[in-house]
Amino acid sequence: MNHFDVLVVGAGHAGCEAALASARMGCNTALVTINLDTIAWMPCNPAIGGSGKSQVIAEIDALGGEIALNAEKSLAQIRVLNTSRGLALRSKRVQCDKYAYSNNMKFLLEREPNLTLYQSIIDSLIIDHNKCIGVKDIHEEDIFAKCIILTTGTHLAGKIHVGWVSYDAGRGGELVGGKLSSSLHNVGLDVRRFNTGTTPRIDKKSVDYSKLSEQPGESFPISLSYITKRKIWEPQLSSFLGWTNEKTIETTKKYLQYSPSKSGNMTKVGPRTCPSIEEKVQWFPENAKHSIFLEQEGFKTDEVYIAGLNMSIYPRFQLEILKTIKGLENVKMFRPAYAIAYDWVHTSEIKTSLETIKFENLFLAGQINGTTGYDEAAAQGIIAGINAASKVKGLEQFIPSRQISYIGVMLDDMINKELVEPYRITPSHVECRMLNREDNADQRLTPIGRKYGLVSDERWKIFNEKMESIEKGRMFVKENKINPNKETIETLQNMSYPTIHQSYSYFDILKRTDWNEKMLSAISKEFDSFPKDVKEELVIESKYEGYIRREKNERKKIQKYRNFKFPMDFDFSALTMLSKDSLISIIEKKPKTIAETQKLPGVRPSDIIILISMLKKMKLLS
Repeated sequence: MNHFDVLVVGAGHAGCEAALASARMGCNTALVTINLDTIAWMPCNPAIGGSGKSQVIAEIDALGGEIALNAEKSLAQIRVLNTSRGLALRSKRVQCDKYAYSNNMKFLLEREPNLTLYQSIIDSLIIDHNKCIGVKDIHEEDIFAKCIILTTGTHLAGKIHVGWVSYDAGRGGELVGGKLSSSLHNVGLDVRRFNTGTTPRIDKKSVDYSKLSEQPGESFPISLSYITKRKIWEPQLSSFLGWTNEKTIETTKKYLQYSPSKSGNMTKVGPRTCPSIEEKVQWFPENAKHSIFLEQEGFKTDEVYIAGLNMSIYPRFQLEILKTIKGLENVKMFRPAYAIAYDWVHTSEIKTSLETIKFENLFLAGQINGTTGYDEAAAQGIIAGINAASKVKGLEQFIPSRQISYIGVMLDDMINKELVEPYRITPSHVECRMLNREDNADQRLTPIGRKYGLVSDERWKIFNEKMESIEKGRMFVKENKINPNKETIETLQNMSYPTIHQSYSYFDILKRTDWNEKMLSAISKEFDSFPKDVKEELVIESKYEGYIRREKNERKKIQKYRNFKFPMDFDFSALTMLSKDSLISIIEKKPKTIAETQKLPGVRPSDIIILISMLKKMKLLS
C-alpha cells in the first residue's frame, strides 16, 4: 500500500483539487495530510469568489473541479458584486459554512475511486538521480509514487506571531509541517519566507447588530457551478457592514510597538491587498474610516469572522480595539487574531506545468508557490493534478495560456514576474477581461477538461445543450428585427419601454443602454423561451461587442510588438503616462524588450497597451 501513481501532500484547497483530478484521470492516488478532520479547512474568511477570484472559480468548475459544487453544498450566503459595471464584469462571492464545507469535501474524497486518504506528517523527500520517487513520513515510513505534489499551505515551517510571542504551528491550533522545509533546503531548492494574517473571531451574541448595516444574500435564482440549475438559496446568513473610527485608529497606534512586524520579530512580507489594521494606520494615517464585515462562520456556530480587521498584537489589546467600533462595545472574543510566517519555494524553481525544474516528477501547488487565497490554491491544485496524472499516463501537459484564462495569467505572473509579496489574482492582472469572463469559462475550458477525463458525461451533455442553445440564440437575435410600426410602438408605450424610430435587429437593439434582456423577452416569446444563462450570454455579446473586438486587437498588438528592443539610450523616465508602480519598476530594471517589461512587478496589461501607444507617438513603432 506504499506505492502509488500520484501522491499529494496536504489536503487544503490545492491538495483536494489535485487529488481529485489525478484520481478521476484514472491514477492510483494517495492524499496524505496532517489532520483528516481539517480537510479543505478555511482558516481565514470562509468565502470563495469575489472580483477576479470568481473567474478563477468558474474556470476550475469548467475544467471539472469541485470547489464551486462544494461551496454550493455548504452555502451560507451568495452575493453578486460589481453589478453597476454590467453583466460582463459581475463577480459572485459565496460565504460558506466552514464546517459543512470541510465535512462535505472529506466525504467526497473518501468515496472517490482510485483515491486513498492517510493521516501523517511528511518529513522529507526521497530523491534518486534528480527524480523525486517518494517521501518519508514522521514515523520513518517510506511512501513511493511516480509523481509527488506538495500542497503544504502555511504548514511549511509555520510560525504564529501574537504580539512579541511566537510559536511553531501550521495555523491556529494545528501542528507544523514536520521537517519538510529543511528537506527542501537540503536538496537545493530556493526556499523563502512570506507571512499572512487573520482576524479575531467574536461571539455573535455579544454584537449589537442594530448599529450595523445588514448585507443580505441575493434573493433571485442564481448558481455558482455551471451544472447547477439556478435557484433561490434558502436559508442564507446575512453579513453586516461596520466601520472603524478615530478611537479605533488612536487605540491601534497606541499598541503598534507590540505588532510583530513593527517590533522586528517577524519580517513583513505579506499581501498588500489584505493589510492588517496595524498596517492601515501606518499606510493611511489620515483615514480613520475603514470598512469591516461581520460574517458568521456557519449555521451551527455563533463564531463571527471580522473581514477587514486583521491584527497580530496581544489579545487584550485586540479586544480593546474591537470595543471602539459601533456595535462591538460589549463584544466577547472567541479566538484572537494572529499573523503566521511560513516558507515557500521561489517560483524560479518551477515550470508553468508546476513541475520543479531541478527534480523530475515533483510538483508544487498553492501557497508553497508564493500565492495566497483558497481560489488561487485550488486552481494550481487542479493544474498540478492534471499534469502529474498526464505525466504518469504519457499525455500532453496542460499549460493554460494567459490569453484564454485567469488561471493562465496567474501561472504566467507567478513564474515570470518577481514575487515581492504573496500573489493574489485581480482583474487588473488580466489583459483579456472581456474575452475571459466568468460567464464563458465553460466555453473556454470545458472541452479541455473533457479531453483530460475530468468532465463527466452528465456535465458534457449539459455543456453541449447550452452551446447548441447559444448558437441558436445568436442566429435568432441577428436574423430577427424589431420595426417601428404602429403596433410595435403602441406595445412599447403600453409597457413604458423606450420608443424606437428605426428598424433594429434584436442583436443591435440589445446594444442600446436603454434596452435589456427583460424588455426583449417581453416582446418576443421566442427570445423569452431561451434559458436565462443563454439570454445573458447573448446580451453580453451584443452590448460588449466593441470592447471584445478591441481586446482581440490589443492582444494581437502585444504579440506583434513583444520583441521590440528599446534603444540603448532610451529615457524610461519619459514614460510618464504609465502607472506609478509600473514606472518605478521600469526605471529601476531598465528592460531590454516589451516582453521583459511585461514580466516586471507592478506592470499591468493596461500599462503595456499605453507603452505601445507612447512608443508609436515617439515613432519608434510603426
